[in-house]
Amino acid sequence: MIKKGSFKNMKNLNMKNVLTLIKDHQGISRADIAKKVNLSRAAVTNIVNELLELKLVKEVRAGKSSGGRRPILLDLNPDGGYVIGLEWGISRLKAVLLNLEADILAEEEIIPIDNSLKEYTKKSFNLIDKFISTIKDEDKITGIAVGIHGLVDSQKGVSLFTPHFGWGRVEIEEIIAEKFDYPVFIDNDVRMMAEGEIWQGKKDFIFINTGSGVGAALVFNAKLHYGVNNAAGEFGHIKITDDGPICECGKKGCLETLIAEERILNKYYNKLNVDIKRSELSITQLLKDYKKGSIKAVETIQETSEYFSRGIADLVNLLNPEAVVIGGLFASYPEIFLDELKTSVSDKALDLAVENLNITTAHYGEYAGAVGAAEKVLNNFFAVD
Repeated sequence: MIKKGSFKNMKNLNMKNVLTLIKDHQGISRADIAKKVNLSRAAVTNIVNELLELKLVKEVRAGKSSGGRRPILLDLNPDGGYVIGLEWGISRLKAVLLNLEADILAEEEIIPIDNSLKEYTKKSFNLIDKFISTIKDEDKITGIAVGIHGLVDSQKGVSLFTPHFGWGRVEIEEIIAEKFDYPVFIDNDVRMMAEGEIWQGKKDFIFINTGSGVGAALVFNAKLHYGVNNAAGEFGHIKITDDGPICECGKKGCLETLIAEERILNKYYNKLNVDIKRSELSITQLLKDYKKGSIKAVETIQETSEYFSRGIADLVNLLNPEAVVIGGLFASYPEIFLDELKTSVSDKALDLAVENLNITTAHYGEYAGAVGAAEKVLNNFFAVD
């Protein structure tokens, strides 16, 4: 007997394949399942009985007869399990609760009082406890996932380097697993965002997150690319210029020093000749000035777009993806950044590399990190290709 709600029970590949077929077909008979997964009807019957007992699937209606008794069709029970995703952002902590169909049942955003590990852990534990109490059955939680900026060893569940937090090496998976007896997944925040796009069916794409920092996730054939040392996707540290401000990584000329939010505002402030404090200047004010046609605001946005498009054009020439997905700050203002970006990338990249290229924004908007983290659990729960 397999325990209700336990993710470990789904490690049986045949069971995962059967469950995934049922999810994808939204009404499929036991006989059709047996044909598609190349199992005997008896084996499929046993697996389906276990899935019914776990309440992961349900019998929904009678199908068409092919000469005998009408078959009973099976469908996924969306409330048979739940997943929790968290994004440990540089200035915000976001969390979501999803069911097995990735419907968002609850979402929360908290501004931590500081960037300490203790603060992020405490707030996360409170949110997880709140979500568990919402569904009233802790056995139905199939996993928890956390996305965090910087270098992450997802296999070991370890945060290796968080430049904006300065934590050093942290065993995040172990910390969460000590409190909650569920499978725990840890990864870079942008890779978690990419998991959400994989769930939506994208296969070959680059996800770029913008805002306080700049990072990317590379996806080939619906699989994340990590690199030998988990350092693939550090798009913000592509060298764009030989000069420029010192980056958090200690180098000069990194893209992040030119297009991260605070760097953009510093640039705009230095152009202005007004008697205001730098702390009073916001991205909202800059964009408002841009829309009014302020020359210095327009120059700032154009310079930012120029640097950003250079980096993207290089990636597109190198990887030839089907899409570039933008998340974070720039995705919040597509009317300002996206149209110009598309034109500029097309001008800089090879014609063949940008042919049919789709430059778009993240499907889940400002919750892309948290939802993507939750969908990483789902992508592992089901046999997602």
